[in-house]
Amino acid sequence: MTALRGDRGAGDPDDPDLPPGIAYDPDLAVHEPARATAGATVPGRRRSPLLLFGLGIAALAGLVYILFGLIADENRTPADVVNALRGRRGAWQEALDLSRLLPSDDRKRRDPRLVPDILALFEDGRGDDPRVRRYLALALGEARDPRAVKALVDAAGRDTDPETRIFAAWGLGAIGDARGASGLLPLLEAEDAGLRKVAVYALGALPADPGLADPMRRLLHDPVEDVAWNAALALARRGDPAGAFLLARMTDRVYLDAVHRDDGAAGPRALSEYQKEEAIIGALQGLARVGDASHLDRLRGLRDTDPSLRVRQAAFETIAALERDPR
Repeated sequence: MTALRGDRGAGDPDDPDLPPGIAYDPDLAVHEPARATAGATVPGRRRSPLLLFGLGIAALAGLVYILFGLIADENRTPADVVNALRGRRGAWQEALDLSRLLPSDDRKRRDPRLVPDILALFEDGRGDDPRVRRYLALALGEARDPRAVKALVDAAGRDTDPETRIFAAWGLGAIGDARGASGLLPLLEAEDAGLRKVAVYALGALPADPGLADPMRRLLHDPVEDVAWNAALALARRGDPAGAFLLARMTDRVYLDAVHRDDGAAGPRALSEYQKEEAIIGALQGLARVGDASHLDRLRGLRDTDPSLRVRQAAFETIAALERDPR
């Protein structure tokens, strides 16, 4: 899915981009020797070195505890997280960790019971903290296991939480099973633009099916730019050039400067520079996929003058691909 600081003085500890300055420390400065005064001296108010030593030992022990805890977390397997999830209502953080672990999990060596166990947790999570089912839907997509298709189709179509429906639709695209189309096609007509956006993009990841082309093409004219863009990108993934006109428009920074996204309570916001870069790079890759060489002059302009080095590199690669294999 596509989703997307002030001036301070040198040495400001709140500015991560500036190194800390060198502060004057009177205790470390060089002074002329002071003459001893007669009579008893007043004890200083500095803390005892012994007390500081004790505090240092305690801090070191805490650091070691945290370090070994992080090492233990790094060694966790998806099966460990599933075991931790059992019996823990609202354990959304564990579900999120599971979705992060699965992409690097070796599917060939995976316990065959893992996905059925995640499916059982997914079904048992109804009525629980909705974040648990959201991240379990994400985990099922990351597992890339066709056994999860039926549950995700059901969740995409009927779950009461809109975010869970979006995550389930994404999971169907990640799995890439043709049966997922039955859960995704109805979402192209959804009132929620987020559902339309993820559904059309997920359909682009499914096996080629002529029956999917027309419903996807209709979204090229969706009033929400993100939905139309995802339709063009999804069609390009299938080698369909119907959205090439929109991909070309997405490479135009003047057009992108005028695009605003609805950011919930904050209202419409202009795209960030990173979001513009991502849109342009995705469009360039789409044009290369469909072999559309009718906008080479614009692409050369991006290659030679765009302020982003990432965009210039992507334009260079797209031009090279189109010149090798123009259609």
